[in-house]
Amino acid sequence: MELSQRTAALASLASIAALGLLAGSALPPGAPAGSSTGPATSATTVVAGPQVLDEEGLRAALLDHTDFPMGWAGDSDEQAERRGIGVPRPTEDGCRELFEPAAGQPAVVRAGFARTHTGPFVVTVAAAHGDEAGARAAMEGFARAAGECATFHAEEGPEQNSATVSYTAGESASGTDGAGLGEEAAALRFEREAGDAEEAGIVAEVVIARIGAHTVRIAQAGRDDAAAGGLGDLAERAVEKLRQVTDGHTPRPQPDQPGTTEL
Repeated sequence: MELSQRTAALASLASIAALGLLAGSALPPGAPAGSSTGPATSATTVVAGPQVLDEEGLRAALLDHTDFPMGWAGDSDEQAERRGIGVPRPTEDGCRELFEPAAGQPAVVRAGFARTHTGPFVVTVAAAHGDEAGARAAMEGFARAAGECATFHAEEGPEQNSATVSYTAGESASGTDGAGLGEEAAALRFEREAGDAEEAGIVAEVVIARIGAHTVRIAQAGRDDAAAGGLGDLAERAVEKLRQVTDGHTPRPQPDQPGTTEL
């Protein structure tokens, strides 16, 4: 990356005022043309929600199988570790906050999904930070990590034959201003260094948004092609569910949503 381009990219990464998403982000990977991540949902009013969600509340707000099109499956950290591929886990301590909340949060829940055994993969993490100031600090931590981690490394491949790969920050093909996506939002896109000129490009994307004292991250990794899509609809759905739960509502998908299958 040329110095001027890298400087511009870092300036963009450090900002958490705007949300940049890939072109074609209306559908997640594997979704057929004309489909979306799910129909509009209705919400049942329950008792007023707590100011800060506990683990059970966060779990209700997290993306689940009803939010994905047919063909997606539930995934886990254990499965990703056995495969040796998935959403990257930076080896640098200072870069892990790109994809995970910092340690010590009052409550954190996560869920993983996969389209096939070779990707694309999605991981979503919701966290309660004690109060709004704690959640703002988490957004600042994300921005700080973005500024410091223009390149990070990860171990990929089966444990007995893993290799260190590098990911470098890149600019989205186009963006959206993120209006309405939480009270604060930011997005990053990284490109994996290709080990072979003929190897398909691999990208990793992450979106983070804040609602009150809570944050939600949605990260995706997979081939950089038309099938990979972006995180637009998934990010909107994740923020919508978190807002509904913090407002004291229970997100309820319509019964004809196909959901995921077993991988």
